[in-house]
Amino acid sequence: MVDKKQATYKKQMVDISSIKIGYGLGELMFGAVREECRQYLGDPDEEDTEIFDGEEYVHWYYDQWNIELCFESSENYRLGTIILEHPNALLGEEHIMGKSIKYIENYLIKNNYSYAIEMEEMSDDNMVLIDVDDMECTFMFRENVLEGIQWSYLWVDDDTPQWPERRMQ
Repeated sequence: MVDKKQATYKKQMVDISSIKIGYGLGELMFGAVREECRQYLGDPDEEDTEIFDGEEYVHWYYDQWNIELCFESSENYRLGTIILEHPNALLGEEHIMGKSIKYIENYLIKNNYSYAIEMEEMSDDNMVLIDVDDMECTFMFRENVLEGIQWSYLWVDDDTPQWPERRMQ
């Protein structure tokens, strides 16, 4: 049996900051089964299931890191989406959380990504979303400050997911 101190130490050793477009988070890759995700991040603090447009989604929440993992029934419950809202998030070499809309737009332009900006009215305030189809991601801003990023695996075409290749350890 692993004691609590060792489990905490192991969790601190994993990369929970590196956003890897089309791949995943750190060494946790899209397409991973739930047991692989559990080995990487441990047990989720909370789990829920929702049905949306006839498809079942399972969400795992890791409160201490502000990470959410989503598993889709149509993809045999493999990891399909990650939402990250913690301050140490890195996109490439860039620390991105807390940056302005203009900063992220400049990053996207510099890296030749096309994007669309949407305003979403929430009950208590407005949220601005920048959707980047080429990256399969959405940047989420509140009051001009980046609070979170949601990203997924890429697509070969409209019907074929481009699951990442496993890296050599």
